[in-house]
Parts: sequence; structure tokens; C-alpha cells
Amino acid sequence: MPTAPNRKYEILGVRIDALTMDAAAAQIVARAANTKQPPSYVVKPYVEFLDSAHLDAPTRKLLNNSWLSLPDGVSIQWATAYLYGGRASWLRVMGLGSSIIFRPQAVTSLVPEKFGGTRFTWKLLEAAADKDLRIYLIGSPIGGDISLTAAAIQKRLPNLAVTGSWPGQLDGLKGARLLKALRDRPVERDLVADLKAKRPDIILVGMGFPLQEELMAKLAAQLPHGVLVGEGGTFDYDSFGGRRRKAPGVIQDIGLEWLWRLLQEPQRIRRQLAIPRFVWAVYRASKRS
Repeated sequence: MPTAPNRKYEILGVRIDALTMDAAAAQIVARAANTKQPPSYVVKPYVEFLDSAHLDAPTRKLLNNSWLSLPDGVSIQWATAYLYGGRASWLRVMGLGSSIIFRPQAVTSLVPEKFGGTRFTWKLLEAAADKDLRIYLIGSPIGGDISLTAAAIQKRLPNLAVTGSWPGQLDGLKGARLLKALRDRPVERDLVADLKAKRPDIILVGMGFPLQEELMAKLAAQLPHGVLVGEGGTFDYDSFGGRRRKAPGVIQDIGLEWLWRLLQEPQRIRRQLAIPRFVWAVYRASKRS
């Protein structure tokens, strides 16, 4: 019997799939286990994604060409509840904003869960281990090596097959230089060859936006099989071999991981300016519709 299609919403021109973590993990594992399925990639948009994408058509296309688009943070849950759950007004903007802390169910009725941090990644890896799927890792934790990530995963899930890994650079390039090169020439050839040799079912790519999305799109066009999942900074957390401490559970539950990280890394303040820009863009979009 065919499954019902995922419920979808559009936020500033970007598609969002409204799934629970359990449902998303089950869908990814099922597709990854079916070798007849063509390769695909999964994105996990957060505020900075949409702050860029709503002004840039190529970035929107990159995100919307994904197989699944899973909301990374509470801001996207808030935006969905605001745009699709009632009348547009500045009063509702503020009211739903305060509900994030005082009445979280107000922003989870349409998009039930957020996929930021490490919770979903561990859930996905546990589901992959249960199905004997093969995993491959691309990226590097800050100040560390991808081998540390592989070791941390194998320690927690010794039965999971981590078939290979690749650092967060290609052809000696990383960051903005690698992003430019990816758009201009085939710097990923050696990585593609290794992936074809190792034949992973799920490929976790932790290189940050938009570099990992550009890479996933290029890899999906060249591989015979597999599901690529954008992981952002997942490998930077201590549970994945990195140095960053995860926010306490209560902080995650109320959607204030961004504040936790800002207190730990004050230099992120410029990036956090995307939050008020995002709120304003959502409000303006609601008034135009």
C-alpha cells in the first residue's frame, strides 16, 4: 500500500517537510535500504538558510531539489505556525514568539519536531544499525579529524558499519574557496571514486551551509545509490568526537540552542542577526499574501 505524501509547507520560497524524527528516520532508512532507489539528498534548513535563500534563486533551487527538507530549529516551526495558523498581524508575531518558551505546543501543531543538534542524527544512525546499513562520513569536527567522529560513532554503535570517511576538503581546498571550485570544476572526483568503491547507503555530510548542500547535489548526480544528509555542525559536538558541548535538554526543548551557542561563542553575534531579518521577512511575506 503506498504511503501518504508528507505534509509540506513553504517558508520564504523554501519547502519544509512536516515530519516527526521517527518518521523521517524511517523514510531515510527505507530509501537507503532499497538499492533500486536513485541517490538523493536531505537538507535541514535553519534561519540562515532561509535568510539567504529567499533572496537568492539558486540557493532556493538547491534546497528545494532535496528529497527531504527537515526543519533544523524552532524558528521554522514558529514561521509555519504564523503563516499557516491564523491571521497575519504583528501581535501574532510577538505572541507566537513568546509561546516558544511559555506555550511550545502553539508552534508545534503544524511542524511537530525540529531536527537541530545531535538528537536526530543519533536516531538515524540507530535505525541504520538496526537495518545493517553502511555509513560514510564527510567533513571534519572543528580542531579535529573525521576519524574522531567515526571512532565516537563506533564506540556508541559498535554494530554499525562505518565504511569510510573523507575530511572536509577536496583538492586541497576548503570553505569559501572550495565552494567556488565546486561550482566551477569537478574537484570531487576522488571522493566520488571512493564512494563508489565503498558503496555506502547513508552519507553524512558535515561541512556547513551552503557548501555541504552544493556538494550533496553534485554527489547525488554521480552516485549509483545512497541518501546524503546535511549535518552542518553535528561533528563539532563532543558526542561526535568534537569539542562543543551540547545545550542542556531544557534549553533544547524551548528552542534556545542559538542563545546557548552565542554565550559560548560571542563571535557568532553577526550570524545571529539573521534571526530578526528572518522574522521581518516572514511578517512581510504574510502581509503580501
